[in-house]
Amino acid sequence: MGELAVVLDVAGTLLRMYRVANDLIHGRILEGIVTAQLIIERPGRALVVPQMDPGDIQRCPEDTHLLKLIEMSSEGIEISCYSTPVSHSDVIEAIRCSDATVRDLLIAHNAVRQRCPETYHTTGLIVDAVDMTVPYIVSTGGVPFPGVRSVLDELRDMGADIYIASGDSARSLIHMVDYGIDPKNIYSVADPMRKREIVKRLKENHRAVVMVGDGLNDIYALEEADLGVLTIQQNPDPHPRLLEVADVMIRDIRQLPAAVKTYIL
Repeated sequence: MGELAVVLDVAGTLLRMYRVANDLIHGRILEGIVTAQLIIERPGRALVVPQMDPGDIQRCPEDTHLLKLIEMSSEGIEISCYSTPVSHSDVIEAIRCSDATVRDLLIAHNAVRQRCPETYHTTGLIVDAVDMTVPYIVSTGGVPFPGVRSVLDELRDMGADIYIASGDSARSLIHMVDYGIDPKNIYSVADPMRKREIVKRLKENHRAVVMVGDGLNDIYALEEADLGVLTIQQNPDPHPRLLEVADVMIRDIRQLPAAVKTYIL
């Protein structure tokens, strides 16, 4: 049995994110959005991530319907998180009923690239399976918070096995290997329930499991962990429910090793 496992979210936890939403209903770009808040506005909403390289999307004709784009990918889509459970078939039908095209997706993606030209990028759809629409296309870019690499090294020196549990696609997370994280320890497209299951399973073979996250999609995992660490470096005004379930709050990811030493070791 291992001594310690540390499970980390990525967007907003290890990376400072710049997020935009292409509001297809009102025809406008929304900056600085919180994706989870757009999802929980209504039941039946889900964040859907096409499993495609952004370069392939950029080369696709702009008038291509999003359903055709998805059908072109052998990997299809993944449902990352939701307000209430949504089936894969409902998601596909909602996309089919929408008028969304590659052009709408590129508008969001290019808005992020202008601000974060050389960094991590991911793009997804918020699908409403009740209204059968795609109300938003969201795109995100990010850069590591200062000190991330040294934090991970310090945790390893403490004997921690490090895991990633993120709602992002495997393609978006591959860069985490550069930080010395074993690819087998990277869990992509992890919705809130799957994050909790990852923590629960790790508790079976580790003396203690720490979950580190910043958003509502981390809430069940924070609650399940032996130590739930809420980081507010990205969002200094977290949802009250996060404050209720977290055991400790940090304002800078560089405070994480000290928190683990204080509460676990």
